Amino acid sequence: MRITVWVLATLSLAGSALAQGVDAGRAGVARSAGGRAPDSVAWTPLGLSAPVSDRQRALAPIASLVLPGSGQWLLRQDRFLGYVAVEALAWWKYTTDVHERAAQVEQYKDIARRVARAQFSAAPRDTAWVYYEWMRDYLESGQYSLSATGPVSPETDPTTFNGSRWVLAQSSHALYADQLAEYERTAVKPEFRWSWRNAQFQYDVYRRYTDKRNDANRAAVADLLVIGANHVLSMVDAFATMRLQVRAEAGGRTSVGAMIQW
Repeated sequence: MRITVWVLATLSLAGSALAQGVDAGRAGVARSAGGRAPDSVAWTPLGLSAPVSDRQRALAPIASLVLPGSGQWLLRQDRFLGYVAVEALAWWKYTTDVHERAAQVEQYKDIARRVARAQFSAAPRDTAWVYYEWMRDYLESGQYSLSATGPVSPETDPTTFNGSRWVLAQSSHALYADQLAEYERTAVKPEFRWSWRNAQFQYDVYRRYTDKRNDANRAAVADLLVIGANHVLSMVDAFATMRLQVRAEAGGRTSVGAMIQW
């Protein structure tokens, strides 16, 4: 058995077409064979200016979730153009921001390779973004080991990255063996060593490039959020149009009903 539940909200249309006020709220349950409202109810789909099939109404929310605006197009609603425009603009903006991020990445990697890392490696290897953040935060990486031979002797200068790792390892572990193991795990190895000493101008340029990279990355994430919101809003809009219906009441009032079937 299918039961159609109608929830009615009555709006009072008073004064003129531009002045609307809430008159009263009413709720009721109507049942009929086949799950349809009684013929005397005379409900009309909310916001639909042209008739659409039941299949179109059922597919509209799913279509809108996949491609914003497509559900509104199925329902013959002109506002599908708004969802399509937002989707196209957001994807264009996302593509632009991703390209800008990639361009800034190339810039800061190039200056790091030519200036900060060149004196330690003839062909520096690339690595993860977090490494370049360390290069941004510390003027020098420091040595991995102060001893050229034998066991690792940690960097002791706390102003360097490796020195700061050793300080952190000492504060995190009581035993020297554990401290050394932590240091060896987190410290920068010789092949990734860097120094911006005597290259303050290039260091400032490098930091500006990383700032721009971060700005572009944040913008790209925001673009994806807009795209996701557009998909959800279009789906909710199509679902509301599919379920909400209206009818004229006595006294110039209009009732809005929500239909739920099971």
